[in-house]
Amino acid sequence: MALASVRGQGLAAGLGRLTSELAFDRRHGLSAFLPREVVAEADEPGFRVVDAIQYQGVDPRLALEVLEALPQEVRGEATFVDYGCGKARGLAVAILVGFRRLIGVEVSRDLAALAERNLRLLRERNPGVDVRIQRIDAVRFMPPDGPLVAFLFNPFVGLTLERVVQRLEAHAAAFPVWVVYINPRGRSAFINRGFRIRSEWDGAVLFESKPR
Repeated sequence: MALASVRGQGLAAGLGRLTSELAFDRRHGLSAFLPREVVAEADEPGFRVVDAIQYQGVDPRLALEVLEALPQEVRGEATFVDYGCGKARGLAVAILVGFRRLIGVEVSRDLAALAERNLRLLRERNPGVDVRIQRIDAVRFMPPDGPLVAFLFNPFVGLTLERVVQRLEAHAAAFPVWVVYINPRGRSAFINRGFRIRSEWDGAVLFESKPR
């Protein structure tokens, strides 16, 4: 992964990203750096492992930049849902920018356990924050009522992504929905369901639902 980052971004930029990721993890008590394959889970027979993308921790600098583009009132009122939360680095960034209610959706038993472990220090430092890990296939997850910020670091593609977008579209019929999509390989799935692009970065898109 380190070599891929260096090759893809150039030596200075690649090493800078790796250094910042390690520093972020160390500062916040995380162990989120190493990638991990997502495997089939016996208690989730409908889970399409073929759609799953290998876990890799999101670049905290990019996640921070995109999440800070959301209005402050959104960060204070909306529930933040990290689809395919992996080891919880995205949740950590969301806590730092002011989200108070957060859910990590993760089908992998091993990754969900690592996410719980990684959140211990952040929970101690932020006692007013409600952050939970829900181990479930993303297509079966029902977002809670109210405004929603959905966060995806390219966790899955194919039919799984389509079904999650359908669920978010249904939620948007009653409540505002914003979507932070990093490495947006399936961006057309959101556009085809009526989500509008609010902002774009190199490697990220911020969508919002149409006004109700």
